[in-house]
Amino acid sequence: MRVLRERIMGTDLLLVLPPQEQAAVLTWLRDVERTFSRFDPASDTSRVNAGGPVVVSELFLTVLDEAVGHFGATGGLFNPFLGAELVRIGYASDFALVGTPEVAATPVPAGVPSVHLDHDRRAVTLSPGLAVDLGGFVKGWSVQRAAEAARVPYGMIDAGGDLVAWRPEGGPPWRVGVEHPLRERPAGVLELAAGTTAVATSSVVRRSWRDRTGAGLHHIIDPRTGGPADSDCVQATVMTADLAAAEVCATCLILLGTREGPEWLAGQDPAAEWITVDRDGRVRSSVALA
Repeated sequence: MRVLRERIMGTDLLLVLPPQEQAAVLTWLRDVERTFSRFDPASDTSRVNAGGPVVVSELFLTVLDEAVGHFGATGGLFNPFLGAELVRIGYASDFALVGTPEVAATPVPAGVPSVHLDHDRRAVTLSPGLAVDLGGFVKGWSVQRAAEAARVPYGMIDAGGDLVAWRPEGGPPWRVGVEHPLRERPAGVLELAAGTTAVATSSVVRRSWRDRTGAGLHHIIDPRTGGPADSDCVQATVMTADLAAAEVCATCLILLGTREGPEWLAGQDPAAEWITVDRDGRVRSSVALA
């Protein structure tokens, strides 16, 4: 077993795997990054956003189809078609290069997206003005697939705090610290059960900046308003069996807030556990934290 740290998909990657498994994961994640980056003009995402119909890879079509399924299951609360809104508020390049937008943000409601997926021709057509942004969703989806493909009984793949960890019964337990977005101390430490656990965290603090008027902006867009989410929840962590689903649920908790969010999650996935942090730094959790 070896620990490897890399930078990929705009985030820090931590692999606790044997060397041969690490190489396979890195190859896979780099392929995913080339396919889905909003900032690479040759990616499937950029070509689809430029207008279609556009013939895409089977990988892109598979992930977009699954994202559309989550869009329906959440009643549109999770929306993979908010790329234009992100550009409008200044997130038009890799986050390391994001500066003060040239114009103040002018959020426009996203409305109901119109997208056509042609599985026979492997083509995608978006309605004018719509843009795909699969961001954290595809990161979670690809890490989950990598974990499922691993051929070892014990390991972890962590992409910027969104992770899948697995171990057999009796194996050393994984202990995962959850960063507090407003304090120097952690929000808590999770001890993961045997088997496979996915942990996803969404935060309005990590990727935040200011527009030219000084107003605070961040990358989690509320599809009901077209602007950055404005609930009392500044960070949400969800633990469940699948990292892509956990990504979706964590984003929805940010949108819904610390009161409505957990109730919604209980109806969406009764087995999911959660941790939220509100604007005052208060931590709430459905699971015991060390």
